[in-house]
Amino acid sequence: MQVTLRASNGAKILVWREGDLFCARRAEAPIEQPQTCVGLDLFEIIAELAELDLEDGARAAEAIELSDRAQLQLGEIPGPLDGQLDQEDPPPKARYRAE
Repeated sequence: MQVTLRASNGAKILVWREGDLFCARRAEAPIEQPQTCVGLDLFEIIAELAELDLEDGARAAEAIELSDRAQLQLGEIPGPLDGQLDQEDPPPKARYRAE
């Protein structure tokens, strides 16, 4: 399964799992080598690929929210109802808020 994320700046990122690792690359660059990481670091990879500045609190919160959404849809974070994500549910809120 593959998830397509869209950042506020229009960047599209593809994320998928290979075993316990996450892989991500820009959707517009199909020949680009994907970046691989554990779930904890996925927000950093997404921020880099989407050109989101992690020094900006709002952009950092966006990267975390996109990471949470990808992990939820790919089964890393348990969703509502015993880990089942209902298609009608809104995307998860970021675990951390920008100050």
